[in-house]
Amino acid sequence: MRSIFAFVFTAFTTSAIAADLPVRAPPMAVPAPAYMWTGCYIGGNLGWAQLSAHLNDRFDGNDGNLSSSSFAGGGQIGCDYQFASNWVFGVRGLIDGMDINRNRASILDPTVIGFHARGNWFATVTARLGYLFTPTFLFYVNGGWGTVNERFSVTRANFVIASAGRNASGGDVGVGIEYMFAPNWTMWLEWDHIFLDHNSIEFLDLTVDRIDNINRNFDKVLFGINWRFGGPGSVAARY
Repeated sequence: MRSIFAFVFTAFTTSAIAADLPVRAPPMAVPAPAYMWTGCYIGGNLGWAQLSAHLNDRFDGNDGNLSSSSFAGGGQIGCDYQFASNWVFGVRGLIDGMDINRNRASILDPTVIGFHARGNWFATVTARLGYLFTPTFLFYVNGGWGTVNERFSVTRANFVIASAGRNASGGDVGVGIEYMFAPNWTMWLEWDHIFLDHNSIEFLDLTVDRIDNINRNFDKVLFGINWRFGGPGSVAARY
């Protein structure tokens, strides 16, 4: 009987002591950081640019194409705003240098007349709307305005007889992707097309006064890196 009472007493006191001990809470899961895209950035880019022109004589018709491409490089600055978790709206200004240089003989008078095209730089101001498929991967479309510094000239026996140099401008549309590989760093790849306004050039072909209309377009593919600043930083993920 004594052993039974001793066993019951021991079990009761052990349970009471255990009940008084603090209970450890389970460890809290640390949420993965979500990369916030709100803020501004500055960066650089490299890529490819092409200036295309179609020359058309007002009286005799097609006078051929004059197109050339080159490497391009420059910088950009802009700001983004992330909203509704997965959407990003932004604006950006970009300016790049290039070295486009091309000569071609006239189709209508190939033995006498030659055409020359040169492009020096281009600049764009665009807005974009993007969708975040993951917190770090953005797909976007953009649109705005672009300007290309170019010069067309006409030569006879290697002497310039007429030229049309100006900043040609037009609407800019494009599509791109951007990846945030660190909280303050992104890399991007983008294609754009600029619908340049048309121009004309008038010159004297021996005894004939000619006017060629110049229809131009501009394409570019750029890869860039941005350093981002001014944002709220990482917060709890909402994906």
